[in-house]
Amino acid sequence: MPEFIATLFLPDLEAARPRLTVFYLAALFTAGLVAWGYFFAWGAAPLDFHDWWDINVPRLLFLQHALLSGQWPLHMADPASLHGVTDRFLSLPDVITTPQTLLLLVMPVSTFVVVDVLLSYSAGFVGLLLLRRHFGWSLFTLTGVFLLVLFNGHILSHYSVGHFTWGSYFLFPFVALLICRFLDGHATWRSVAAFAALIFYMVLAGGQHHVTWIFLLLALMIPFCWKRAWWPIAVIIAGGFLSAVRLLPPALEIASFRTHGLVSDVIGYPSITHLLESLVILRRETPAAFSDAIPGNLSFFDRSFYEFSAYVGAAGLAVIVVGLYRWWRAAVPIYRELIVPVLAMTMFSIGSVYRIVRLTQVPLVESERYTARMFSLPLTLMIIIGAVEIDGYLKRASITVWQRVLALAALVAVAVDISAGLRLWRVVISSAMFGHGRIDPATAAIGNHADPLYTITVLAGLASTVITAAVLAVLVSRERVAEAPPGHVP
Repeated sequence: MPEFIATLFLPDLEAARPRLTVFYLAALFTAGLVAWGYFFAWGAAPLDFHDWWDINVPRLLFLQHALLSGQWPLHMADPASLHGVTDRFLSLPDVITTPQTLLLLVMPVSTFVVVDVLLSYSAGFVGLLLLRRHFGWSLFTLTGVFLLVLFNGHILSHYSVGHFTWGSYFLFPFVALLICRFLDGHATWRSVAAFAALIFYMVLAGGQHHVTWIFLLLALMIPFCWKRAWWPIAVIIAGGFLSAVRLLPPALEIASFRTHGLVSDVIGYPSITHLLESLVILRRETPAAFSDAIPGNLSFFDRSFYEFSAYVGAAGLAVIVVGLYRWWRAAVPIYRELIVPVLAMTMFSIGSVYRIVRLTQVPLVESERYTARMFSLPLTLMIIIGAVEIDGYLKRASITVWQRVLALAALVAVAVDISAGLRLWRVVISSAMFGHGRIDPATAAIGNHADPLYTITVLAGLASTVITAAVLAVLVSRERVAEAPPGHVP
């Protein structure tokens, strides 16, 4: 038993048992699939409430109608699910247009929702495996990050109430990997192209908010890696232009977004105490009376807690804090260029601090209202960097068996807390808490009509996407040629 326990902590011992590694990883991945299937009741949970009912299911039905009828998904007959702003479907930056929406040709929306979530989860798991390879994580460390990143309260709560575009969150491990590789010295056009492609997919998945947070993080990193600042700048530019087919059409509605109040409020955590509560308190929404006498985000915190939950449990928070303490107390912290950006992003998620950023009036930046959401990105980075520190400590030769047993006990405590959060945020629980509505098929009807400006804008965005992809391909090709050894013929 002591040798088996040591295998979970020491990759060198693990390498001698490759079958154990394969079995463990397969079991971990399957457990995650089952957990997310259970979360959605394997497609049996009703999707007729909250944002499922009035936003995302009608949008998915519209896409399904367009696919089945062979029409372009350009205009909705009823713009209600587009917040009543416009009937131009592609002018909403958070509508889903991923390749897997073709599955709507062969399955109902309820089934597609579960399949898409499982695909997104699978991508997130692959991202964690790549991080494990990059950092040399043990199976123990991978399991902890698996629980804290892929099943924390943030992703569970948003999916629970119908924020279907949160599939982009599962790609944060890839974001962390690319940023860490850059900070390790890998500033290449290949990595720029890879990051831009990742951003492009996130935009297709409706992850406009997630992309905005990534751009903001990269911008905050620039002063701290000034000598290599070309890389984050190139990622922002390349990612934006590559995604223009989906980001340019919303420019037509900027004035409408402002008129309809979609860029008005800034709602973050009411205080640092509330942020800490969201990490360790297992709870759901509670009725709260609105009063002009108190800040709106105080009552909103209780009434709409799904916007604030980041639950990792007391054990999970303790593990993160230990890892961060080891990070910050080091004489030369790894990835120290991230310390200020991570802290800044965390502060932007509290109160109305984000109004400082809003002053730029950059459309993407201006679109963030519920700023508590953006804490998910710095939280993911803190979990990953903390895991690197803890993993290094637990690999020391001086670590005893009992210390590893204590670490395993902490991991079990994290798993217990995470599983409790999973059960509480299940879609069937949310369905019972919120009022139900009837989804009228007419709200998802196709209403395509002549709209020259819209059509030209979509085509201009598509041209930008194609041209940017071609430019990136040329830059990557030239880079490979330049790196090839003398006399090598590619």
